[in-house]
Amino acid sequence: MRSQRFFGLMTLLISVASVGGCGPQSNVAPVTGVIKLGDEPLEFIQVEFWPDGGQRSFGKTDASGKYELQTDDRKEVGAIPGVHKVVLKDTWHMQDDYIGEGGDWVDMSKGRKSRISSKYYDVLKTPLSVTVKPDEANQFDFVADPLGK
Repeated sequence: MRSQRFFGLMTLLISVASVGGCGPQSNVAPVTGVIKLGDEPLEFIQVEFWPDGGQRSFGKTDASGKYELQTDDRKEVGAIPGVHKVVLKDTWHMQDDYIGEGGDWVDMSKGRKSRISSKYYDVLKTPLSVTVKPDEANQFDFVADPLGK
C-alpha cells in the first residue's frame, strides 16, 4: 500500500512537472537592429523601446552597431508588440557604467563627449518611433544625427 502511494505521488509529480514546461506563450517579439552614425556603426549605444503601456525593453550595441532587446526585468528577449518611442543614449564616453567601492558613480568619460544628438535621450522628445509586430522577427536600424544637430 505504501509503495502504491509513493508510486502514485511520483506519477503525479512527473505529470505536473511535464505540464509546467508548457507554460504561457511569451508576450514579446524579438527585436534587433543596427545603430549607425553616417556609415559608421556605433558601439556602446543604449537602445530603449518605451511602449504606450507596459514594460520597457533595452539593449546595448556591440562593436558592429548591433543590438538585441530584452525586457526591463531581463526575463525575456524582445519587446512587447505595439507602438514604441525609441530612446538612444550614447555611453561610449563612459565606456560603460562603473560603480566604485563606496557605491558612488565613477566618471569614466575622461573628457569625451557624446557622439549623437541629445534629442534621442528623452522618451518625451525623441523623434524615433516604431511598431513592434507580434510573432515576427522585428529589425529596426537607425542612423543617428551627430552631436549638435
